[in-house]
Amino acid sequence: MSDTRTLTGDPFVRGVFESLLKHRLFYTEAFEIYRTSGSLHGDSRGLFDYGPPGCALQSNIIDVWRRHFVLEEDMLEVDCTILTPEEVFKTSGHVDKFEDWMCKDSKSGGFLRADHLIENVLEARLKGDKAARGVAVDDTKKGDVKVGAKKEKRKVKDVKAVRLTDSEVNEYEEILAKIDNYDGTELGELIERLDIRNPDGNNKVLPPVPFNLMFKTTLGPKQRLSRLSKTRNGSRPIPKLQEAP
Repeated sequence: MSDTRTLTGDPFVRGVFESLLKHRLFYTEAFEIYRTSGSLHGDSRGLFDYGPPGCALQSNIIDVWRRHFVLEEDMLEVDCTILTPEEVFKTSGHVDKFEDWMCKDSKSGGFLRADHLIENVLEARLKGDKAARGVAVDDTKKGDVKVGAKKEKRKVKDVKAVRLTDSEVNEYEEILAKIDNYDGTELGELIERLDIRNPDGNNKVLPPVPFNLMFKTTLGPKQRLSRLSKTRNGSRPIPKLQEAP
């Protein structure tokens, strides 16, 4: 249970809080009625719409940001497009390198980031080793370079007190120190060799597959129709639009 308390001193329950926000229309799931009715092909979870209170809250947050950076820090504000030509991302390396390696749970079908999965399991094993040796575990020790360095990851809930050999401890610590440098093949080998499983259910996971965080789109009818004309096998191609002289 969370140690966070409300203003009245009651334990903070996230589910109750989220239910209240939805009831007050701070936000709601986008296209929820279509998804729940089964008429929507695909999945829209992760997309949200802000209601009137949510819009007001967002405006207040932006206003605080603007007062600090623009007025106090004397920075210049710009508002840029959220779309970028593919050539720019190729030059920056995002197309080839901006991807995560994901593992699929063999039973539940859920996806997990391979590096986070390995990191969480090995950290839990090291904590279990310390518990078996009678060493106190301090998760907030100073000087830990990983504290706050990444987004909060799903932690292993039940840490078992199992003593490791000294060589295993050294190997796990070395892997954790280099976890960001492994590619998909190396992550898959670690998962197989160290028997890394999904902590939720102890299910095996499938080999990692790349998930690129760049999403393609097209601008205007010319690119769209040009692409379609190349993919319609055996049918009359859609004529390409010509640029005006």
